[in-house]
Parts: sequence; C-alpha cells; structure tokens
Amino acid sequence: MSTTEETPENPVDEMPASTAFFDEGASKRSMLKEKKSTADLDEPIDDDDQAFPDKKFNIWERESMHVARNPCTYFWVSFIISILLGVIGMIFGDFAVSVDNAGWQSRGTTIADRHTQFLLIQEFRQELWRDNEADEVWSDLIENVQDGWETDDDSSRRLMEPVEMEPIGDITTLGHRLQRGLQMQPMEAMRESYGLEVMPPALNEDQVRRLLTINATEGTLLEGCDTSWYTSRSMYQDSRLWPVWRTKSEGESFFNSDLLQELCEEEQVTQAKLEENGWCQTCSDGKTCLQPYSAVFYARLSVTDGMSLSCEQLASAWTDEGYEASHATSSFFSECVEDLNKNYNFDRDGTDLPESCPEGFFPSMVDEFYPAPNDYVQFSSSIFASSSEYSIIEEMYDEVGGFGQGKRNINGAYDTQHEDFVELSLDNQLLIDMSLAVGSAFMTCIAMMFHTKSPFLTVVGLAQIVLSFPLAFFFYTFVTRMEFFPFLNFIGIFVLFALGADDVFVAVDKWKNARLKYPKATTEEIASVAMPDAAMAMLLTTLTTAVAFFGTAVCPVSPIRCFAVFVGLMVIFDYLMCILLVFPALCIYDRADRTNRCCCHWEFTKYFRCCCKNKAEEDQSDDQVSNSRVNFDKSGELSTGGVSTASTKHYDSLIHRILKTFFYYLQLLKWPLLLICAGSLVWCAVKASQIELPVSSDVRLYDESDNQFEQNFVWRKKLLYKALEAKSGSKGFVIWGVKPADTGNLNNPEEWSQLVLDDSFKPSKREVQEYLRDYCDRYFNQDFAELVEENYVCPINAFDSWLQEESASNEPSEIYNTYCGGATGLPMSEENFDLCMYHWGQEKSALTVLARQDKITTMYFEFNSRVRYDSPFNDLADEWKLIDDWMKNDDAPEGANRAFFTSEDFWWYDTNSAMLDTAFQSAGIAMGAAAAVILFSSRSFVLTIFATVTVGYVLTSVMAMLVGIGWTLGFLESILFAILIGISCDFVIHFAHAYTTLHGHASREERTLHALLSMGPSILAAGFTTFSAALIMLFTVITFFEKFAIVLFLTVLQSLAGSFIVFLTMAVSLGPSDPTYLVDHMLAKCCPMICKKDFDIQGDEATEHFNTENNTENNKKVLDEEEEIAQ
Repeated sequence: MSTTEETPENPVDEMPASTAFFDEGASKRSMLKEKKSTADLDEPIDDDDQAFPDKKFNIWERESMHVARNPCTYFWVSFIISILLGVIGMIFGDFAVSVDNAGWQSRGTTIADRHTQFLLIQEFRQELWRDNEADEVWSDLIENVQDGWETDDDSSRRLMEPVEMEPIGDITTLGHRLQRGLQMQPMEAMRESYGLEVMPPALNEDQVRRLLTINATEGTLLEGCDTSWYTSRSMYQDSRLWPVWRTKSEGESFFNSDLLQELCEEEQVTQAKLEENGWCQTCSDGKTCLQPYSAVFYARLSVTDGMSLSCEQLASAWTDEGYEASHATSSFFSECVEDLNKNYNFDRDGTDLPESCPEGFFPSMVDEFYPAPNDYVQFSSSIFASSSEYSIIEEMYDEVGGFGQGKRNINGAYDTQHEDFVELSLDNQLLIDMSLAVGSAFMTCIAMMFHTKSPFLTVVGLAQIVLSFPLAFFFYTFVTRMEFFPFLNFIGIFVLFALGADDVFVAVDKWKNARLKYPKATTEEIASVAMPDAAMAMLLTTLTTAVAFFGTAVCPVSPIRCFAVFVGLMVIFDYLMCILLVFPALCIYDRADRTNRCCCHWEFTKYFRCCCKNKAEEDQSDDQVSNSRVNFDKSGELSTGGVSTASTKHYDSLIHRILKTFFYYLQLLKWPLLLICAGSLVWCAVKASQIELPVSSDVRLYDESDNQFEQNFVWRKKLLYKALEAKSGSKGFVIWGVKPADTGNLNNPEEWSQLVLDDSFKPSKREVQEYLRDYCDRYFNQDFAELVEENYVCPINAFDSWLQEESASNEPSEIYNTYCGGATGLPMSEENFDLCMYHWGQEKSALTVLARQDKITTMYFEFNSRVRYDSPFNDLADEWKLIDDWMKNDDAPEGANRAFFTSEDFWWYDTNSAMLDTAFQSAGIAMGAAAAVILFSSRSFVLTIFATVTVGYVLTSVMAMLVGIGWTLGFLESILFAILIGISCDFVIHFAHAYTTLHGHASREERTLHALLSMGPSILAAGFTTFSAALIMLFTVITFFEKFAIVLFLTVLQSLAGSFIVFLTMAVSLGPSDPTYLVDHMLAKCCPMICKKDFDIQGDEATEHFNTENNTENNKKVLDEEEEIAQ
C-alpha cells in the first residue's frame, strides 16, 4: 500500500517551538545577507577590502603615476642635475662669505642718502680741494659709482675706528659694526679731515713740570721715559690695554691702602707680561714700559718719591701721609666731579681738566656716581701704554689669562679701548656656536629617522635639505644678480632644516595614509592620491613662508635684505627638491615593500632590521591589521564623540589614538575653550602692545656673564670717564651743495654711490651770502647744537672776518687784492665771491669749502649734538625730528634752501628704526599672504578668518612672552622677529587645507577630526624637530644665536598651541560643514563656463561621499542586527 505525504503549506507550523525559533533566526540571517549583499554593491563594510576607485585622473594625478612608473629615472636625473647646478653655482658664482662689518647700515632712506653724499665729500675732500681746474676727480665722482668705503684698505675711508682686521680662515669678524656701533674718529683726525687746525690738548703745566722732573731722576719707574704720553689724547683714544677693576665688597674703596696695594701688584703682573713680550711703549732702555695710568699712578704722584716705591711701600706711604684718610670722604673729589659734569667736554677738552681736579687725576679712576651715594670708589681702571698694532693686540688676546686679574679684594676684566678682545672672542666663539647649530641639524636627522622609520628616506630627506642651499645660491647669484653674501644667510640653514623636515613629514604621512586606505592598490595608484595632495599641502606653506621672507626684503639694511631673498629661495628650492627627490624615493620604497617583499626600516623595539615577506606572510599580517582595525573602530567611535569613523578607520596607530582622545575632549570642552581662546588673544594683544624700545641703541653680542671682555664693557660704562664721554654727545654736520642720494647697488656694500650735486646752490647771490653769514649764529643758539670747541668759527664766518681784516689792513694780501674787489665783508660782489672765497680756502687749507671750475660747489660746518648712537632710541628720534623741523621751517632764500644735516649717529638710529619698521611690515605681509593662500586653497572666508586669527594669536603671544621675560624690541630682536614670522603660519595652514579636503557636505566635527588625524602627526613631528634644534642652540653663547633659539622655541610652541587649540576649537565649534559653498557659488555667477566643470566634479565627489556615509550607516545597522541575532 502506498501512502502519500502532503507537505504542509507552512512547515514552521509543524515544527517544535525550539526548531521553529532556530529556523526563524536562519531565515532572518538569510534576509540580512541579502540586505548586506545589496549594500555591498555600493561599498564594502571593511575598508581593507575596498578597491581603488575607478575614476578619471587629472593631469597632476597622471603625472604622479608617471613618476611612480619610473621612480629611479626621475630620482637620479633630478639628483644629478641638482648636483651639477649646485657645483656650478658654488664655483662659478665665487662663493664666499662676508662676516665683517660691511653693510650693517640702512641704504636708500633719507637719512642714509644724506650721509652717503656727505661721506663722498668727506672722503675725497683733499682731492676735490686740489681739483678745481683739472675737474678730473669731480667728473669721476659724478659719473662713476665709487667703491664701497667699507671694503677699501684705506682706514680713513671707514666709519669705524681704524682697526685692521686679520682674517681667520675665510672669516674676519661677525659683529664688528653691530658690536661697536658707529664709533667716532679721534678728535685730531676729525679736525684734520674737516680742514680745521689741529689743536694740541691744553696740558696742566704743574703736572708736566712734575713728570719732567721725575723723568730726569735716576732710579724711578719713569727714568728715561717719554712722559708726554700721559697728557696726550692717544692715551685714551688709541686701542690700549684697558682693564676695569671692581671691588669684591661694596664697603671697600680703591683709595683704601690694602686695595691700592693689591691693584698695584696686579698691574705689575700685567706690566711684566707686556715687557717680556715687547707689547708696550718702552723707555730709553728699550725694556721698561711706561707705567699704567690708574689710581696707583695717581697715588705715586701724590706721595713722596712715589715713583721709586714698591707696592707695599706705596700703600704704607699712602696711609702715613694722610692720603687714605683724606680720600675716604666725598669732599676731596666732589668739586672736581661737579665741574666736570658742568663744563667738561671730552672731545673738546681732552686731558685739560678743571683746576679743581687734583694733579694726576683722570675720570677713568672713579665710577660715575662717586662721591654719591657713598664715599666708595667701587670701579676703577688702568690704561696701559700697550701697542695699538693689531697683530700685537691679537698676541695679547691669546695671553690674556696671564695678566693680573685680582685676588683677595678686587676683580679685573680686560679689553682694549675699542673692544678688540670682544671681536676676537666673537670670531672664536662663532665657530663653537656654529658647531652647536650643526648639532641641531643632527637632531633634525634623528627625528626624521624615527618618524619615517627608514634610513633610506632619511638620507633622501637630508639630501633634499642640503641640496637646497647650492641651488638657492645658483639662483641668488646668476638670476637675481646679488653678489653680497653675508654670514647671516647661514642662519637660514637652520630655518631650512625645520621647514625641510616638515615637508618630508607631510610627504611621508600622506603616502602612509593613502597606503593604509588602499592597502591593495599599486604604487602608481597610491602616487596619484598621495603626491598631488602632499604637493598642494606643502605648496601652501611654502608660499606663505617664502612670501614672509621675501616681505622682509623691504628692509633697507643690505645683510637683512640679502638674507630674506636667499632664505626665501631656499624655501622654494626645498619644496622643489621634495617633489623631485622625496616623492620618487617614496615610490622606490613602496615598490620595494610591495613588489620585492623586502624593506629596511627602523623599529623602536628591534632597532634596525631588514625583512623579506612572502605573500602568505603579508596577507596574514594584513589580516591581523584589519582585525585590530575593526576592533579599534568599535571603540574608536566612542572616543570621537559619535563621529562616524568610516573615513578614518585606517588611522589606527598610537599617535592617531592619542589624537582621537584629544579630539574627544576638544569637542566636549569646545565652548569653554572658545571663550578661553578669545580671552587669551585679547590678553596677548594687550601685553604685546606693551613691548618697549631699548633704552640704548647699542647692540651687544655677548651677555655680561659670558666672558670678561663683555664684563669689561659693562663695568667701563660705570666709570665717570664713560659718563662724561656720553654726555659730550657726537659730531653732526650741516652741508650745502649736494642732494641726498645713493645711486649704487643697495644690496652690495662693495659699491657705494655717485656724487650728486645740488645745482641750485648759489652762494654767490647777495641774499644767500647774508643768509649763510648769519646762519651759524642762529643755529648754535638752538639747544640741539653746541660748538665743537670754545672758539670754533664756521667757514663762511671765518671768510667774512678775513675780508674785514684784509680791507682794514695797510698791506692786504695778494689774494685779496687780486680776487676780492676790495670787499669789506659779506655780502660782497657776486662776480668776485667765488674766486675770492676759493683762493681764501686754498690759502687757509679750508677743506670744508670746495670749488669746481672756480665756483663754490659745496660747503659744510660741524657741531656737537646732544645724542650719541647709544642714546635711548626715543631720544634719537626726538632729536632728529627737532633738528629737521627747525631746518625745514628756517626761511632760506632760493639758492641755499636745500641744506641738510647729517650724523653717523643718526645713521645708526635710522638703521635701528628701519629694522623695527621691517618687523611690523613683514608681520603684516606674512599675515596677508597666509590669508590669501588659505582663501585661494580653501575657498572659504570662514577658514581664512580662523587662520588669520590663529596667526595673529601666535605673533602676539610670542611677543607677550618676550615682554614677560623682559625683552625689548631692539635691533637683534627685530631681525629675529622678521626671520620667524614665516614659520608661524605653517601649522595652521596644514590644518585649514586638510579641513577642506572632504568635498561636499560633511559635519564640522568630521572635518575637524579628519584634519587632526591626517595632519596632526606631521605637525607634531615638525614641532618636535624644531624644539630639539632650538634646545641645542640654547647652549650657544653669542646673543644672536641664543635669542634666535629662544624665539624659535616660543614661536613653535605657540604655533602648536594656536593650531591644535585655537584653530581646531574654532573649527569644531563654528566651522562650516560645506566650506567652499559661498565662494563656489560666487565664482559660478562670475565665470560659470570656467567653473562648471569643477563644480560638477565636486558634486560627483560630494554624492560619492554622501553615498559612502549612507552605506556605512547601513552596514553598521546590519552588523548591529547580526549581533542582536547572535545573542
């Protein structure tokens, strides 16, 4: 019998409950698989299985793929061409470094142009004085650009004190002009150079008689010596060995017998060293040196037979004869010091002291504030009769440790009058500091090794940075035609190491990110993603940094301008070398890793190793990475505040996990942080505005604690001698007959200028004669001008007096009879004026009045100004304006209305002022360039505002910190500020660019997280390398390097804070979800045909991004439902 089973219509109804439930679950899983399969048509769940997108490549992507196909060819061709161009530039460009004082003055400014023309007249005054008829010198000066006065061997052409500098290798001296400022020539040389009679110093007759008596006495320390040295200006104006002494105890005085004895003994130690080596001015025996002029010398002149006593005997006689007691009170020197402060002028009076000063006294023996506030002389000095020859000064510098420097009660610090020891020390210290700077570059290499984990990429990155220097020099020399190469340009190398390392980090990280996102893609495909993205990111920072440096080229100081141009070129060539070397190297490295299965890399736990993988090992490794990545994503979603991780799943390294945690708290505290950032910006701006100008325009390259030579300078400023010298002011000049101009190459100190005459100067006109005759009296009646000496007479007034004398004489001179037409004074006949005054000048050797072709062409006179180059900056500025306003308001007739005043000290002030202006101008240029680049790249007004605010925060915060540590905005600080402005923009530009790389609509949180994860590691690595470099440079001694390290450290610190906190806080709080929307639509209305294609592409990318997010959400829901079923 056969039976037939009928299948129920619903089998589930016939099953047990447990079985039915199980099969229901299986049915659901089947449905979910179909749903999941449908979702997989758009995007797989796991990004590791994601295929490289099939798209149409643009020109940059195609070129990147072409490089990836032939990386070795591109690498070696670029490398060889770079080497060749660099060698050609260094050899045929006559590479040489100028490390002397050349060029450290402003050029092309009103003040500089004035003094340039005056210096031409002053330099060639003797030749011009004799060239009236021949007109050869006049024509040469007018038609030809003259050689630079700073590079001429004739010391009379230098503004500096005439000290011949001997080279050390290829280096002469770093800060000759910076260190010394604009020193004035000795009074005799000044007067002779201006055609005035050289006046010997008025000597104290009693002192001369006493010295001559001692000189004739046998057995004394001055037997057979030329004692006139003690009363000559050369004693204190030439470069003599001049130690300054200081008491160790505030309650002691150099006029106490025990200190006087110790000072005497220390002087004898130094004196013996000088006599042993023949470094001093000797007496008749050829061995004994003149005794130093000091408090000991004063004591020897005071006590009985002092020149024949030993130091111990001298101290006893000083006490026994009552001199110690009399000098213990302030009354002994009070009248002398008071008279010195009232009427004494160092340049004018020299050693001619007031009668109230005791015999043998000199202001270098006591400190500035003696006798107030106490009766102690805490600072004193000794002027040794040492040779002023520079070769001997070098020998003394080498043996300075053998000089007496104090023991029990006093300390001594040595140098010469013109700080030759400081300059020699700078040359030696420069090499030491440079070695530390090279060490900072080494730290950069170490950081690159740890970041790239590849010796190969590190070497290529180092080659990229190093080759940028000769390539920039090639362009600098042959294209920009700049010939002057100051040592300051070498500072750019350390800036370049920081910026170059940043480029390497960006390139490597972009490649890593692309490889992690597309692990199965070919090298060509990775190159098409990473290279254009990295190239654009680096281009943005390169543009802003280069523009910031090029903007500093507005500075009229030649070394600064050359530095700005050269470093700007190095930044550009560093970018090009990164494209031409690092990217092909990445392709080579990636191919070796992916194709050959062999790679060499650095591991923190296993140091250096080479490994070869087979396909199975690599797949297993990839699976392990994928599994860890999936697990991380599930927890990572919580650490990012709920932001979808679909586009950031490949960021799974330790640094990325740290950054995700940082983002979580950044998003959690964004509103309080936003308020804190706003308040910090306001506070920093207020604090930065409080930065002050320096109290002195003098520039020092050492700190007092660095060595005894700088200590000598600091202590010497406390002497009464230096106080009186500063009070004496400086020389100024009023000149007619030339126009302010500088027609030479402003970038090359080896070129000077042509002489530019003022043809409107007509001194022969009667109204001009009257005006010139009365001008000096009116000028010297002003508070800003003093006579250079008591009986000084201006040339025009001397000529007027001569006419009056000759006309009243019974036997007038032949010149008067022949050329002056019987004139009794000024004004005189216009027809006779020029010939009469010219021949008068020839007879009187008046070099301040110069004629050409029998016509008075130029005329000038000198005056004492109340300020010096080292006066407070504001005092110099006020004095300049006061004199300039007076001359502009003076009612001068036509023919004499273009006179101007000039001074070397005001030129130095102009240089400082130019540096201050450059600091602010370059800051404005840098911020403007950064804003323009960000707007161009991001096409977002909001991000541009955010970035500009961030850069403003960096600059103001650094300035506020400098105010907090007591800095002023002086010469060196202005240079450093101008150098480091460009660095402050880089980090925030990286974040702003990364923020916009997600096309279309994406939440501000997702964009901020994407920017943080994609660029954060590179920025942190660049910051770390710069910190390391700055840390090593903090151990340098030269102030410039030390301050450079401090400002670099603070700039990078605030750049990191500004980019990671200020910018990201604004972005995550107020950032646009579609940053390019407004600009894109504005451009679409302006140029729809040009922009349409780009907008369509962006629309497709936005659609793809939207689909990706939707598919990600669908996949997430599928996974959640599977987990629910499994449970």
